[in-house]
Amino acid sequence: MTGTERLATVVMSIASSDTSGAEGVQADLRAFAAAGVHGTCALSMLSAQGTRGVRKVSPLPPDLVRAQIETVLDDLRPRAVKTGALGNATTVEIVADALRERKDVALVVDPVVNPTRGRALTDDAGVATIARELVPLATLVTPNRDETSRLAGRARGLEDARRACRTLVDMGAKAVLIKGGHFTGNDAIDLFYDGKDFCELRAPRRELPTMLGLGCTLSALITAFLAKGELLIDAVRRAHATLQRAIEAPRRLSESVYTVGDLDDAIASASPTIVTMRNPTLVPIAPVATTSAATAGADERSNTA
Repeated sequence: MTGTERLATVVMSIASSDTSGAEGVQADLRAFAAAGVHGTCALSMLSAQGTRGVRKVSPLPPDLVRAQIETVLDDLRPRAVKTGALGNATTVEIVADALRERKDVALVVDPVVNPTRGRALTDDAGVATIARELVPLATLVTPNRDETSRLAGRARGLEDARRACRTLVDMGAKAVLIKGGHFTGNDAIDLFYDGKDFCELRAPRRELPTMLGLGCTLSALITAFLAKGELLIDAVRRAHATLQRAIEAPRRLSESVYTVGDLDDAIASASPTIVTMRNPTLVPIAPVATTSAATAGADERSNTA
């Protein structure tokens, strides 16, 4: 070793530990490694979680959460941070306080409320604090339909989703990606909004078994690609394409539950689609008028972590 080697590109996940290894910090670290960045983490809570659901969750003491985050930020200086399930308002406030002055760090907020199966991972006060404290700091917010409803009002269809995107940007987020697997139609559509333009990222809708870790993996890949210097829309498109590849050959964890497949192969094979834009397809959408949205929406169980 000569001491002249380039420093690793560092990213951080602040999220819950998942004993199944399919969601939470474990899924994030797996995605980080596949994307070629060095993953670090700060645990928000511990969970007893498997393919049948979440049995028990235990938030970590606030001083320990704060110490983990500050250690990574001060020592390893990540270029991008992703948040996942944070549990409660106290933890959300600690995360926001630690990141508020880190203007050079990209922040991807994945506002995980419910896992694919089992009890809620973030309580009502925590969700409200995410909306008030973390969303204004976010480079990108990546809620699914149900999480969007909790943060910014009903998101039953694409028109609702566009209104919710505008609301989240009005709250301070630089951009929003609503994961749209729950929307009806022949295509599964993720809706991206950067405060100016709406874009749809489409993939053919397919019948999937119960699959763990899709949302975690998508937001973690975006975080990694941002840290490597990609533009936001390019990072989103590449992560979307990678996930579509990874679910073509999922890993079976139990009788009827799967998780994403090999991400290394998916990243390699998905990269050309970013140039051709065949999958995903990027479609500009005409602007819609801004309307106000209630902050309390339906609390439906999510199929995307």
